[in-house]
Amino acid sequence: MRIIYTSDTHSYLFPTLYFERGERNMGLMRICESFESDEDTVVIDGGDTIQGSALSKYVFDRKKCPFPQAEIFRRMGLSLAVPGNHDFNYGYDVFKTFFSQTGATVLAANVRDLTGGINIVPHVIMTDSDGLRVAFAGVVTSFVNVWEKSENIRNFEITSAFEAAKREYEILKGQADILVLIYHGGFENDIATGRVLSETGENEGYRMCLELGYDLLLSAHQHMVIQPTLVSGTLILQVGANAMNYADIRLSSSGINAAIREPDEYGAHNLEKEYSALNDDINRWLDRSVATIPEEIKAPGLLESALNGSRIADFFNYVQLSVSGADISCTSLANKLYGFSRDITIREVIASYQYPNTLEVIEVGEAELRFALERAAEYFDYSDGRISISKSFLEPKIENYNYDYYLGLSYTFDLRKPAGHRVTRLLYRGEELGGKRLRLCLNNYRASGTGGYDVFRQCRKISSLNLDVQDLAVSFLLSHGGDITWPKADFTCIC
Repeated sequence: MRIIYTSDTHSYLFPTLYFERGERNMGLMRICESFESDEDTVVIDGGDTIQGSALSKYVFDRKKCPFPQAEIFRRMGLSLAVPGNHDFNYGYDVFKTFFSQTGATVLAANVRDLTGGINIVPHVIMTDSDGLRVAFAGVVTSFVNVWEKSENIRNFEITSAFEAAKREYEILKGQADILVLIYHGGFENDIATGRVLSETGENEGYRMCLELGYDLLLSAHQHMVIQPTLVSGTLILQVGANAMNYADIRLSSSGINAAIREPDEYGAHNLEKEYSALNDDINRWLDRSVATIPEEIKAPGLLESALNGSRIADFFNYVQLSVSGADISCTSLANKLYGFSRDITIREVIASYQYPNTLEVIEVGEAELRFALERAAEYFDYSDGRISISKSFLEPKIENYNYDYYLGLSYTFDLRKPAGHRVTRLLYRGEELGGKRLRLCLNNYRASGTGGYDVFRQCRKISSLNLDVQDLAVSFLLSHGGDITWPKADFTCIC
């Protein structure tokens, strides 16, 4: 039996990231044309397929149906689909429609459709032409319950990924020659050393290897390539994000051989040609100019931006304050930073804010703000007079987006001090907060407490704005027209 495995494709169908012009050897279309299937080929996707690229935003804004993402998966011959956390972002109806259009079996042992409208199965057993019996079970990180808006998952019950994987192992271990777990989650320990990297429960792959007995674990979610590696008797691997690569795995009675491959760069690329009109439409939309600013804002480095403040983050915070009426705002940027040209385009807005987040306004006081600011200050590692990005924001997953920028507060980080004691100035309108309670605008992802900001989960919610930040930013720029400026954050670092 042969397995072709993708995950975290995030709607990257074409050979482009869209954030910048230019072609790369990537995309689900190229992967689709990089292998030939036969009766013993099983195509599997490990989740996060619907959301993520400019294509997905373009498709959903225009209510295009059938979904081109689903069409390409169907053309690939997708057999099994394990949903990822982002596949719940658009709610029940989109989830149901999308996966039905792929033609795949939805595999998720810890997800139950409370309405019975979607046929979600916990496992399947397949037999190849040589009589090899292979069992497949699927689970998704239970942190969907933490991150996702309640209205998007009200028709689902999502339980512990580990407990579901354990239950399926006990059911399947006597029924097949090879047991495969597809897990939309990653590893909480360093694969090479076993060192604990995270204890949140978001990723439980290492524990699954230690305590369960699957022969093969196909992981996802962390957006990093893990070459085939044996961990406590289980062969693991993970492909990267955005359809940059895929796994090619051969199963036989003598064992498992696996490799991670790049798409065929020199193929016919017939699908790209067939769908070229869609790609052209997306690029024309992205290149639309929406406002003019006095001078170009060049993309800084990640560390430079965090140390000195970001004019791009200031912009999104200003938009959030303008639309919410809050007192203060916080935002974060992506793992790679982009800038604004003098004529800002939709492409630049989406590149700088890459997530379909909505906004919430919560009530905070000095204690909550100090906690959150100290968490942001942990982004910096200060050693022997040198500053770098803390490994805790880079392992096991790169999480530069968990560094927050504020507007409306005056604050200082003294990086010479130990983590947890770095906020040495915190003022609102020139005064100490004391007992003041402020309205903080932040995105729904951060309001869930994710990224080490648990304090926000305990705060009283004042209001929600159910429009995504990308749309709000573009609309804000269009409504102002002509030249536009925005305030600069009052923030300093001492080092």
